Amino acid sequence: MQMKILGSGTSTGIPEYLCDCDTCQDARENPGSKNLRTRPSMHLQVGEVNLQFDTGPNFLDQIDRHRVEKIDAVIYTHCHADHISGTNDLVMPCRKQKMDMPIYGPEETMGVLQKNYDYMFSKETYAGGGVAHLLPHAVSGRFVVEGVELECVPVQHGAVVTFGYRIGKLGYVSDVKRFLEGSLDLLKGVDVLVLDALSFNPKHPTHFSVGEAVEAVLHVGAERTYLTHMMHRIDDRFFSEQCAENGVVLPDHVQLAYDGQVIEV
Repeated sequence: MQMKILGSGTSTGIPEYLCDCDTCQDARENPGSKNLRTRPSMHLQVGEVNLQFDTGPNFLDQIDRHRVEKIDAVIYTHCHADHISGTNDLVMPCRKQKMDMPIYGPEETMGVLQKNYDYMFSKETYAGGGVAHLLPHAVSGRFVVEGVELECVPVQHGAVVTFGYRIGKLGYVSDVKRFLEGSLDLLKGVDVLVLDALSFNPKHPTHFSVGEAVEAVLHVGAERTYLTHMMHRIDDRFFSEQCAENGVVLPDHVQLAYDGQVIEV
C-alpha cells in the first residue's frame, strides 16, 4: 500500500488567517515548509484500487497538487466541514473518469451529505455534466470496497459519529478525543498509524494532545506513527524542543506528518 498525506492541518489550516506567529510566518514565506498544512485528508493506493479519505475545503487543490490521478471511492470519517465541504468538487474526478462515485462512511455522515448536497444524489441533476453523481453506503464494522477490506474504528470526537479506519497494516484516525471501548484494540498489530494530535493542550474537548497521542501509540505498538490534524502551536522545525518543554517523551518512531508525504505500508 502507498499512502499520500494530502492534508495534515486542523480545521483552520496553517497559516491561520491574520496570524503572525512564527509557525504561520514560516508556512507563508518558505516554499516547501512542512508547517504549510491544509485540512486533513489522505489518499490510499492498494494495488490498483485508489481510496480517497475525506473531501475537505482544500480537496481539489490537494488532488491536483499531489497528482492523484484516480479515485475509485471516497471514505468519510465524519461530517464536520473540514472533512466534507469540498464534496462538490468530486465533479472533476467523476468527469475525468466518466463514472459515478461510491462514498462510504457513518450513517449520520451519509445523511448530512445527502441533505447538504442533495443535487449530487439524483441523476436528474446530473444531465448537464457539471455535477458528480454520488452512490452512498452507510457502513459500520468491517466492509469491502473494490476488494479492499476496511474496518471502522469508532471514536469520540465532539458530538458526531466519527470513524477511524484500519486497512490491513495501516490505521488512520484523524479526529479523536477518546477511543470507545474496544476500539483502540482494533488497531493493535498495525505497522503504520496516522493519529490525531492537535496541540500540546490535553484539555481540548475534541482532539488528542501530543501527550495523549503518544499514550495511545504505546498501547497500539505500531512500528511507525505519524501525527496529523495539527494546529499552528506545533512547529515542525522545533517539534523535539516543544515536546521537551511540555514534558512529552517522544518515541523515536513517532513523527509529524506533512502535506505531500508519501508513506509505504
